Amino acid sequence: MSKQSGGRFWVLLAAILAGFWCASGWALLELRRDSYAIAMAGSRNLLAVLSQDIENSLSAYDRILSDVTAKLDGSKLVALGPDAQQRYLFDEALVKPYFTSLLILDAAGNVVRDAGAFPHRTENFSDRDYFQAQRDSASPGLSVSRPFQRRLTGDDLVIALSRRIERPDGSFAGVAVGTVRLDYFRDLLQRAHLQPRDAINLFSTSGVLLMRMPFREDQIGRDLSGTDNVRHFIRDHDGSFSGVAAVDGVRRVYTFSHVGSLPLILNVALDEEAIYAGWRTRAAQIAGVLVLLSILAVTLGLRMRRELIRRTKAEAVALKAEAAALRNETQYRLLADNATDMIVRLDHTLTRRYVSPACRSVLGYEAVELVGHRSRDLIHPDDWPLVEGIVTAARETGEPAEATYRLRHRTGRDVWVEGRYGYMPGEDGFLVVLRDISKRKAAEVELEKAHAELRDLASKDGLTGLANRRRFDDVLAHACEAASDAGGSLSLLLLDVDYFKRYNDRYGHQAGDECLRRVAEAVAGCVRSNDLVARYGGEEFAVVLPHADDVTARAVAELIRDAVRQLAIAHEGNRDAGGAGVVTVSLGCTTYGPGSVDAVTPDELVRRADATLYEAKRTGRDRVIATGDMPSNPTAPIGPREEQRLAAVSRVRTRLLDDDRVAILNAMARDAAGIMNAPVGFVSLVGAEDVWLIGREGIDAQVVPRDIAFCSHTITGSEPMIVEDLKRDSRFAQNPLVAGEPNLRFYAGAPLLDPGEGLWLGAVCAIGPEVLDSPTAAQRDALKRLSQAVAECLK
Repeated sequence: MSKQSGGRFWVLLAAILAGFWCASGWALLELRRDSYAIAMAGSRNLLAVLSQDIENSLSAYDRILSDVTAKLDGSKLVALGPDAQQRYLFDEALVKPYFTSLLILDAAGNVVRDAGAFPHRTENFSDRDYFQAQRDSASPGLSVSRPFQRRLTGDDLVIALSRRIERPDGSFAGVAVGTVRLDYFRDLLQRAHLQPRDAINLFSTSGVLLMRMPFREDQIGRDLSGTDNVRHFIRDHDGSFSGVAAVDGVRRVYTFSHVGSLPLILNVALDEEAIYAGWRTRAAQIAGVLVLLSILAVTLGLRMRRELIRRTKAEAVALKAEAAALRNETQYRLLADNATDMIVRLDHTLTRRYVSPACRSVLGYEAVELVGHRSRDLIHPDDWPLVEGIVTAARETGEPAEATYRLRHRTGRDVWVEGRYGYMPGEDGFLVVLRDISKRKAAEVELEKAHAELRDLASKDGLTGLANRRRFDDVLAHACEAASDAGGSLSLLLLDVDYFKRYNDRYGHQAGDECLRRVAEAVAGCVRSNDLVARYGGEEFAVVLPHADDVTARAVAELIRDAVRQLAIAHEGNRDAGGAGVVTVSLGCTTYGPGSVDAVTPDELVRRADATLYEAKRTGRDRVIATGDMPSNPTAPIGPREEQRLAAVSRVRTRLLDDDRVAILNAMARDAAGIMNAPVGFVSLVGAEDVWLIGREGIDAQVVPRDIAFCSHTITGSEPMIVEDLKRDSRFAQNPLVAGEPNLRFYAGAPLLDPGEGLWLGAVCAIGPEVLDSPTAAQRDALKRLSQAVAECLK
């Protein structure tokens, strides 16, 4: 081998290794980005849910302050006696356990009215910062104070929500102030499951820390407006950034947002090290495989280089021997007998006429045992056609021909050789040089095994051992293409562990991980060898079923549902879904069949499967819903307890006839419209013939016939019903509210539960004239939480 050839060999080997490292580096970078994206999505969803809860609660308390302030200026108050005035101003104004005091202060800070005591307690609060802020401000807006301890009603920490009271000429007349216990924020934030070094912080817009999880009492009320992080929170309305916490010096990734129109800022801070912990483990594994792969490649390269050098020398020897054979047979034999490679001369029938002594080290035979026998008797039967081909090529072209094949050793094992056949026209025979490459083939096998392990690591989910999302996307794309081209069937299952968040909250994340592993094993045990089971994300799994029609897909789905139930994993949070206290799954199933008009796409198949999965969860969980099961009748089914439900609706309507909660219900309807970014929101009660709108925003109608009301479908399930495009839903396409004025296009509604009797009374809804673009999980959760708040209001 020349120096120039050796240099090219090492450059090629270095390029191959660099390609492996670059490809793996790119894959690791993508995995790191995925880790960050998943963490940020969870952080944003948690932030949205917590912000909505805080905004709903404090807005409700602010409405109470506004209502009391408005009643102070009304003429009705003057005409009432003292006892009646107290009831008129403060009836049901306090909301336990958090909104527990409401005072009216005059311009000097003296208590003149007290929701918690009649006659009112005697105290002066002119020294409080909330009184001074309202007294010195020209704006009558809502103000949130620093945390403080109450003097009248307890020694726990509270914040004050206050509004300025003005005389008709605009001068300062006093303050309406209500206190909210900090335990409200602490109880709310404690429901969020945090990693040991994660944190959630609530600030006022002036930079004062109102609450923190993990809770540290010495930090509550601390002014952090001078720190870099808090200046960022105050300056921007929302966003994300990385920074070091002033409280404990931990570097975290902050996702923050101002809480609606309230003077509050909420942030979710994730420990930066924890975000990438899983990625670092995977990176170490891949790096270890790459180091092993590189060592094997270099080892193989060294062996190949030595063999190439030996081969070059042997070829030179063989060529010289061939030239000298015509001149001196003795000299030819001397060269062949001392070559390290095995040299064979064949006649035109491929019978051996000469075999060099190297046959002893290569095949274990003596030369005399091989001479006079056909060469085919030692060649592996599967490789003989290959040898025949190079023999023909060498004879027809006159150029040497090469092949790699197997010979049988004297012990019976296979020996891999590299054979070079040169045709000798004068003798009508062949000169063959055979080199033993068994060690090189063994190294190639090890190299391929290491490469396969690397591919396997990059396509598997680290927790369950199933295919990961990247592998699922690739397989589904190929399956869709194959089904479209061949006109075959393709089915997709999406399944979700029922109430898995409750499971994690009750049993802990380690138990949650073990639960997912056992569910994954159960699912994998129910499918065929050519099916793919993947972890789609969180507690959701996907199953790709090539060549499976809808009957087969449903059978597999039911098999999976039963297999998970048979695991009998205890889950106390799953009793209200018919789960009997064990882990269950809900499954959505969709099929692309030969009769389909359009080619199937992965996005469309996932969209259809996701819709059926959500319908399974909406209608009770622990069930299988296929595309053909999706509701299509314009008339909603009547539930088995309809008579009791109508009686409960009647009782609620009777209570509302002389109730002043209509203003609160209207505000909650406005909240529903805001959650879905819709122009219209309402709270409904579904009667036998009509639907009554008891809270309205952006709509004048008070009654709608039940047979065309979307709410009548909403109360058939326990989860929010969201129809992104009403015209594409067979239940509503011909509905007069869709086909004609007002030409509605989307609907979102959360069922309204009577908590006392467990009956669905109506719904909290939002509608609009535009198609809804991909509603988020945060919007669904917020609408559901608002429905629960309305139910509490109607008690």
